[in-house]
Amino acid sequence: MAISPGWTAPDFVTETNMGLIRFHTWGHGCWRIVLTHPADYTMQSLRAGIRWARTCPQPVRLLGLSPVHPPRLADAQTHPNAIALPDVPDFPVIHDDMGRIAGLWQGVAVDVGPENPALEEHAAFIIDPDNTVRSTLLHSPVTGHDFGQIIRAARGFGIGCASLRHAPRAA
Repeated sequence: MAISPGWTAPDFVTETNMGLIRFHTWGHGCWRIVLTHPADYTMQSLRAGIRWARTCPQPVRLLGLSPVHPPRLADAQTHPNAIALPDVPDFPVIHDDMGRIAGLWQGVAVDVGPENPALEEHAAFIIDPDNTVRSTLLHSPVTGHDFGQIIRAARGFGIGCASLRHAPRAA
């Protein structure tokens, strides 16, 4: 079942390439961007996204949900932008070979008829500091996506905008 904006983000405890995390505690007081398939993004745009997250006035954390393994030689030829985990600094990625965590955060499965298997949309989720899903950005399951699309959506919520961060809330 897909996660929708307005829902509370699922909490879980799991091991990542950067150690054990409990999602709600790990992201307490932070905006989070959860990528179901980080290898879908170009290395250049993913690194730009990491730099953006580090320089935002509000804390922003990124999390990859699908296992990311160094590309095999054949993968590198067909997907030159595939992410090899050692090349992505300070970016926790869940090693979820059983699919337990990924199942909580799956994209929307698109029914394409009885003769064809369902196509799974890949997703990026924007989660606010109170663990509420604020946006779900879906994209096709191919490589070469631009993280800039996520940054533009996040800016719509005031992430990365110091003037909006300190704006008083209406009573």
